[in-house]
Amino acid sequence: MHPDLHANETLVRDFLAAAAAGDRTTMARLAAPDLTVIEAESLPFGGRHVGLDAFHALVRRVFGALQGTQLAVEQFIPGADCVVVLATLRGQSRRDGSEVEMPIAELWRIDGGLIREIRPYYFDAARMREATLP
Repeated sequence: MHPDLHANETLVRDFLAAAAAGDRTTMARLAAPDLTVIEAESLPFGGRHVGLDAFHALVRRVFGALQGTQLAVEQFIPGADCVVVLATLRGQSRRDGSEVEMPIAELWRIDGGLIREIRPYYFDAARMREATLP
């Protein structure tokens, strides 16, 4: 693997590990101050979420929208200025108790050795919207 590709994958892996551990100091070191997560506007949590505080609020909102939310990462695909993360999202709708299980892909943009942007793509955005409506 090209050294830059390896560094980009390691950066994303380290950020995800820090997020899982609640290590905000490490997350802040790995992300640009204006880290932006862009969710589809059609989702209840859609829009641009800028900064690490907004990232944490978004994660709480998305994971809180489903019961027993789990994200199982299956693959990292590194590029010169990005990493694609392939995962499966699982949980239950709080609104009606229905099961949610779907593949997702996230495009993580890297700039200057920092995570600059994350764009999640849900395999079934309509189902995600339906399951996460209040």
